[in-house]
Amino acid sequence: MDVLYICVILSLIQGLSATCHFPGAPAHSRVTFSDETLTEGTIASYECERGFELLGPTRRACGANGKWAPDGIPFCVLNVAAGKAPMQASTEDGGVPQRALDGSTAASFNAETCTLTKAERVPWWYVNLLEPYMVQLVRLDFGKQCCGANKPVIVVRVGNNRPDLGTNPICNRFTGFIEEGQPLFLPCNPPMPGAFVSVHLEASTPSQLSICEAFVYTDQALPIERCPQFRDQPPGSTATYNGKCYIFYDRQPASFRDALGFCRSRGGTLVDESNPALQGFISWELWRRHRSDSSSQYWMGAVRDPQDPANWKWVNGNDVTVSFWNAPGGGEGCARFDGSKGWLWADTECQARLNYICQHQPKACGRPEQPPNSTMSADSFEVGASVEYSCDDGHLLVGPTVRTCLDTGFYDEFPPVCKRIECGFPAEIPHGSYELINGSISYLSHVQYDCEPGYEMVGRSRLVCDIDERWNGPPPRCDVVQCEDPPQIANGRVYISHNTSVFGSVAEYSCGRGFKLVGTKRISCLATGLWDKPAPNCQLEERPTTTPVPTSTAPVTTTTAPPPPTPTSPRIVLPTRPRTSPRPLSSPTPFATVTSEPPRRLRPKPTTDRPTTRTYERPPERKTTVPDNQDSPTSHIPHIIVASHPRENQIVGSGNNIRAEQTPRVNVPQPVDGERRDPVGARLNIGAVVALGAFGALVFLIAIITTIVILVRSRKQNDCKRYRHHVSPDCNTVGSLDSSSSESRSGLNRYYRQAWEELHEAAGAKHAHRRHEREAPKDGSELVVSDVYPAHHARDKRRHHHHHHHREPRHPDWHSPHRPPHNHKPRY
Repeated sequence: MDVLYICVILSLIQGLSATCHFPGAPAHSRVTFSDETLTEGTIASYECERGFELLGPTRRACGANGKWAPDGIPFCVLNVAAGKAPMQASTEDGGVPQRALDGSTAASFNAETCTLTKAERVPWWYVNLLEPYMVQLVRLDFGKQCCGANKPVIVVRVGNNRPDLGTNPICNRFTGFIEEGQPLFLPCNPPMPGAFVSVHLEASTPSQLSICEAFVYTDQALPIERCPQFRDQPPGSTATYNGKCYIFYDRQPASFRDALGFCRSRGGTLVDESNPALQGFISWELWRRHRSDSSSQYWMGAVRDPQDPANWKWVNGNDVTVSFWNAPGGGEGCARFDGSKGWLWADTECQARLNYICQHQPKACGRPEQPPNSTMSADSFEVGASVEYSCDDGHLLVGPTVRTCLDTGFYDEFPPVCKRIECGFPAEIPHGSYELINGSISYLSHVQYDCEPGYEMVGRSRLVCDIDERWNGPPPRCDVVQCEDPPQIANGRVYISHNTSVFGSVAEYSCGRGFKLVGTKRISCLATGLWDKPAPNCQLEERPTTTPVPTSTAPVTTTTAPPPPTPTSPRIVLPTRPRTSPRPLSSPTPFATVTSEPPRRLRPKPTTDRPTTRTYERPPERKTTVPDNQDSPTSHIPHIIVASHPRENQIVGSGNNIRAEQTPRVNVPQPVDGERRDPVGARLNIGAVVALGAFGALVFLIAIITTIVILVRSRKQNDCKRYRHHVSPDCNTVGSLDSSSSESRSGLNRYYRQAWEELHEAAGAKHAHRRHEREAPKDGSELVVSDVYPAHHARDKRRHHHHHHHREPRHPDWHSPHRPPHNHKPRY
């Protein structure tokens, strides 16, 4: 059990341990790992290819923080100063400048292996590399101590100008004491190109400069190990220059043709090109190899043109454009490097047996450098092969992604770099949030923004960490969702919270007075930009009104008569008397209660009870004509329908009251002959009674109608103690007339006379009655008097009306009783 527990703990620790990325490898090197997963504790070991020297740590370890220690990647470099041409300011005690490049070093000054100058103000030493190199590091092993108690300054310069002038760029400088036999490393950061590397000693007093050994390192050089290797070639016979290998054969002389055939058989050729740098390289190598034998001769790959003896051609067929002849010579057909002439050119006989130099192209470029945090893939490193680079997540590849090995033994591009890029955490936005898609804020990481419900995004929702260590755009913003304005409704209004239609807003509906709300009172703006419910509507309130049944026990007499002939006379619509109790209307304004004089008692007439309950939906029309009820027992008796005219202080078609201080409107009646006239709205006030004489005919007719109403109400006082809301036609019957024209005419005239006598008595209270009556709605209550006349009696009735029209022409409440018979429903 304990063993299992320990195994679980170890596995958890291993799972939580840090992981390192690739540590990086220099060119011409190979790196191996103790654990391919690169977890914490992994050891990376470095080694260089043949011909290169490892500078820096050979082992690095993956730490708990995911980084390699020690810092810094080692180098696999080549000393390009060995065997090259040095020079110094002066020489003392045999300390020639070549001793700094002899390959031997010592822990102390030795005149046999170290250089030495005379005491000078600024002594110098330099080496000619014979071709430009990318110098990465300079190592100096000093001989004698210098400068006593004063700290000198060592300056290293790299360039292509004359080194003794001190004008080349500075690679590095060191200020401090120089210790005997101790090396001093001065890196060039970044690497600097140049064919001359010089060392300058700057001291306060004249001093001597002594160097036991100098190293100029670069990884951009072709090592001799990549050159062809043959068993029969002499040791140390190979040298490289500008990406080519040169093998010096000095032990087996041959004729020009044999020497050329031998080099070609091994994949090379005789030297078939020329330029000052190459000429200097070859001269130096030949001088270095034959210091004691200056009479040596070497073939070169140039022949005289058979077509033009004055012209020379290379063995590859190209013309010789740059030459280094010692003298024009004679007429020989071949050329050689002449040691007796300082290794300049000379023509010679082609059958002579001379030494020769074979020139070869390298076969491979070697393993290129691989930057940290990267992956490199390649099938091979031979000439023509390509390698491809890619960087780990969160890193940007700066440089080429593909490099190709050239026939010079070098790659066509500089190595790339994987640069770690971090953009920092994204900005917070109000009413929103973000999510790191890759879980990091490094290069090419994505961040996704989202808005809270009820908000919509304006801008880009996803951003990417860019090369400039910034997110590739500004953060978006979250704007509140907008709904359309809530629908307006008829006879109502809507109130919106916050005064704007945005998410969360509530629209509250209400209806005007006299209307009720049907539907949802409140609707809300949703996150989708829509309202959650449809808008309600306002409908007219339905208020049932019930008129109490009168408690009178007066006997009711019903008169039955044979059916009358077709009525030919018009119905007279007369206004009823004002009521003594208020009744509710659709209008919210309450009605006032007006008490009128008790009407005169009239002769009782037979009546028939009818239902008195009715529901109103709108204010009644000003005049209502009700057709005869053929089923009624009194339907055969002609009767007059006395309708509810607009009361004195009531506006036609409105349920609102007119206050005492307002002037009521008076409706102009239709003419007696049935033709319609436009209503004239005259205003009636307290002095209207005085002006009755100005409206003679109208005043007279209105007085008659008012008197008839008073008489009828008095007549029915015994039968109906109290008028109901919807009065029965039988209860309001003024009189029942037989079909005799004389009785009808005399009975009707009797009522007119009585109405005229009541006019003056009712004039005093008329104004108060009108104000109260106009506050009551026109409910269609009527006093019905069957008035069916033969056709020849209609003329008498019109003449009777005309007679009264001339007698009293100024009544303002006249309404035409003569209207074509048709049905009107109550209107509100």
